[in-house]
Amino acid sequence: MSETLTDVTPNQIAELDKKSQAAYDVAIKNRQALVAKKPELKTAFDQSVHPQSLCGCGSRLYICGYFSFEGCGSGGGPNNETVCISSSRANIGPQPNQGIQVTLAGHATGAGTNIDLSNIYMQGIVPDAAKLIGVSLSFTLSINSGSVSLTISEGPRLLAVLVSGSGVQANGEFTGSGSGVFTQA
Repeated sequence: MSETLTDVTPNQIAELDKKSQAAYDVAIKNRQALVAKKPELKTAFDQSVHPQSLCGCGSRLYICGYFSFEGCGSGGGPNNETVCISSSRANIGPQPNQGIQVTLAGHATGAGTNIDLSNIYMQGIVPDAAKLIGVSLSFTLSINSGSVSLTISEGPRLLAVLVSGSGVQANGEFTGSGSGVFTQA
């Protein structure tokens, strides 16, 4: 596993760029399918700002870095687990691994087993990401054998899906939601 953000290769960056864009597209399609079934949700799930930014017509910024996911207690239910989400080395900027240095602190509560993953490199594309520093964000976290994804929303708007590279050695599985904040380092 790479020790610094500059150790991530251009091939890894390109692979995660495609993977995170595909995950974002799937999340948008899922929201569109939900709106088709329940039209009253259309206003809440409006994504009109983001497709322009993500098509290359507007600003395209990256969130990337090393993230850790550790079980930090019971989520209050009989089968619930809380996972603490943090980053020690992450950036928000116009190119992967360049830009404003940030840290992330958050949590997600859901169903799964005790998780303990450290220093997992993740990357995602987001419009206007620099404005997300210091803002409370909603998370959906999915950890399965071999991959981690962190969906980031501000209110009902989907902002980004951070994805890990292949080969993550997860010692369990987890799916849940919560919140967190990026802070300038």
